[in-house]
Amino acid sequence: MEETTQNKSLRGERVEISTSKEHSADAFILGEPEEKTTLVAFVAMPFSEKTQEYPESFFDEVLTQLITPAAIQAGFKAETAKKKGSDVIQSTIINDLSKADLVIVDLTEHNPNVLFELGWRMALDKPIALIRALGTKPIFDVDHMLRVYDYNPRLWRSSLEKDIPALADHIKASWDNRDSEKSYAKILIEK
Repeated sequence: MEETTQNKSLRGERVEISTSKEHSADAFILGEPEEKTTLVAFVAMPFSEKTQEYPESFFDEVLTQLITPAAIQAGFKAETAKKKGSDVIQSTIINDLSKADLVIVDLTEHNPNVLFELGWRMALDKPIALIRALGTKPIFDVDHMLRVYDYNPRLWRSSLEKDIPALADHIKASWDNRDSEKSYAKILIEK
């Protein structure tokens, strides 16, 4: 993917990018490492809170204060789907889910759209890093088979200082194990 304007860490600023086969022009770059990288981590998570368990803008804070810094620390450019505009966001999401090197999936609140996106990515048998707020109930009958990083939902500075490097390690491990014969799809599909 080529950038036609900025090339440094961005924190949610829209960047003009070329329409290469790598990623869509509608990708919203959240941030990227200082050292140039071609690795992209697409973030699949709820855009808004559906329950009263978390305060308004909770997921925005998780995205900007936890996931983005951890992805950058792990050596990935962090992207998500464009949140505003008149494009067909489902198409953007499916294309980005398919093309990203790694997808970080937040399972908090058991959001049906996020679970669909996770299923899509799992069917492709491509790398994923699963996360959820500490206290989120298991989702799957096979929840114990999948590695999930539980982050502190308080998002205090002291908890972020612990969670960001630990999540970065989880992301790196998910990437490093991408060719494992023990992926969820490979376990389910008979050879």
